[in-house]
Amino acid sequence: MYKLFFLIILSLNFVFNGCSSDDNRFEGTISFYISAVNPNSLRSPIGLNRIPVEVIFTDFRISIRDVVFKNDDDDSNDFNNDEIHFRGPYQIDLLDGSDALSQTIGNVFVPDGLYKELRFKLHKDDDLPLTDNLFDRSIYMEGTIDGVPFIFWHDTGENLDVGRSTGVLVEGNVVNFTVEFDISQFLNSLHEIDLSLATDNNNDGLIEINPHDNDGNQDIADQLKDNIKMAADLLN
Repeated sequence: MYKLFFLIILSLNFVFNGCSSDDNRFEGTISFYISAVNPNSLRSPIGLNRIPVEVIFTDFRISIRDVVFKNDDDDSNDFNNDEIHFRGPYQIDLLDGSDALSQTIGNVFVPDGLYKELRFKLHKDDDLPLTDNLFDRSIYMEGTIDGVPFIFWHDTGENLDVGRSTGVLVEGNVVNFTVEFDISQFLNSLHEIDLSLATDNNNDGLIEINPHDNDGNQDIADQLKDNIKMAADLLN
């Protein structure tokens, strides 16, 4: 009886130690960043016989939550919400005047594997102060169109999927994941947007572009939102 009890304890100890060893051996770390690249200025795409306008972006912010990394070696991982690695929400400031910025989100332990995609949710955060430019908004932008100030914002709650075909290999090491927004593509990544068509219908000296604006630019707001999502790229 004593021998049987000893063998059971020995077997359990082997199983637990074996699991612990496997966990340590098959786990790496992802360091997650979000950044932007910004040209000094760009020309708005134009229609036939139109004069191009100079567009300058001076402020670009997003609010996100629920970041998920997809392990290509795990058939069961299809951006399942149970696998959220960064819960958030996070308010990301990516542009200060002409200076593009980068923000560190943090580090997370993940199983070893080949990671080709990540997903996060654009999130309008109503827990911020009313004076915050991202209050109840998921995207916020300021700039000028031929010297006339404009403000763009959107309150979309859509997912944003970013990937690279070669993937990033995690093998017990630390790897960097950076989602980079290329601001030079904001006017042409998916839609050709002619910002000279944006109007100031209430004549207050500010061109407002959002899904609910009184300036008549709701369609442009949706196109800008789509272009910003398309302009995101995954780097390492």
